[in-house]
Formats: sequence, structure tokens, C-alpha cells
Amino acid sequence: MTLPERLAQYHAAEGAEEYLDEYHKFHRKLSDRREHKLLDAYFAQVGGVATALDLPCGWGRYMPYLRSHGAEVLEADYSGSMLAKVAEVFPDTPLLGRMRCFGHRIPLQNRAVELVFSMRLSHHLADPVVRREHIEELFRVADRWVIFTYFDRASLKNLIRRAATALGLNKKHPKNTLSRAQVHAMAKAAGFKIHQDPMLFRVGSGHRLVFAERV
Repeated sequence: MTLPERLAQYHAAEGAEEYLDEYHKFHRKLSDRREHKLLDAYFAQVGGVATALDLPCGWGRYMPYLRSHGAEVLEADYSGSMLAKVAEVFPDTPLLGRMRCFGHRIPLQNRAVELVFSMRLSHHLADPVVRREHIEELFRVADRWVIFTYFDRASLKNLIRRAATALGLNKKHPKNTLSRAQVHAMAKAAGFKIHQDPMLFRVGSGHRLVFAERV
């Protein structure tokens, strides 16, 4: 499936429903539990926040969590159907707003919100330039905190995928990755320090969950 086809599917109402259903599966629940454990530790350091950008927000699965830490939340996503799903799932929840945009072109001023939160977008960005621009945008828009995921180039899952592809055992596309050194360099260039960036799982996942603060 091409990137335009994937974007069209994600933007469609059917895509929003499928994405909502995906998080009822066992492996998603397991991953979600691990994410929350790490996030609880991060927010113990953050404390309360006044404003947060949730991008991509999907159907709003993390919006109540962000609100529980005091944040007025701006829900943002490429998919208009996802944004409509937020209003459907949380009809009476006040928001800072809803905004349709790309992850590498965020229509907000520098340091517009206290916290920028971006879960599981980077690895969907096939163009390496866009992937880097996305991370740079997260740092630009955040006034103090950034929490995001990316797929680590040196992860066991990626190394296995690359080896299987080289041997002709795997026809899947390579993972869309960033190196840990690259992400740390981007954070430093933007004036941020990465406090923590653990793997979600050392086996079975190549994602790192980054917790960074402006210094």
C-alpha cells in the first residue's frame, strides 16, 4: 500500500473505527500497560501542566490521561475522521481545541504549549527527511516538555527485520527508524535534554519512549 493510500485509509471513517478496535486486542493492551507505567514515572517528575498538544491524537485514547494532569488539551491529527471520533467518544469533555495537521508541519508558534505529546507517529513516516522534521517540530512547539516515541534503528526487532530482508526471507518494507544518537543530537540542538528514553520492550518492540525537558 502506498503512503497516499495509507493516509486516505487513515482519514476515512472506516479507518478511524478500525483504529479504535485495534486497541481492544491483547498485544495492544499489553503495550498500552507498559506505556502507562513509563508515563506515570515521567509525569511524577513533570507534575501538572497547563497546556498539552496531543499529536496524533487518534480517537483520543490519551486525552483523559493528559487532562488528569491538569492540561487543557489540543487534539491534533491528520485524519478528520479521527478528530470527529474524539468528539463522538468524549462528547462532553472540554478541549483547548481540535486541529487537523501533519506531524512535520504544526501550525503553532514556537513554544506554544507547555507539553507536546506524540505517541507512535514517527515510525509511520517513510521519508527520513519528514521523520526528522517531525521530531524537530515537537521540540519547536514545546515550551518545556516533550514526550514521544520513535523506532530505534539499533533495536533487536529492526536488526532482525533487516537481516531477514537481506536473506530474502522477508518481503516487508524496512522499518522507518531513527538512531538514538540522531535523536539526542536533535534534542540538544533544540535546547532540550533527554532525561529518559527506554525501549518499550527489548524483544518484540523497537520503540523508544522519550522524555525530554527544555534546559
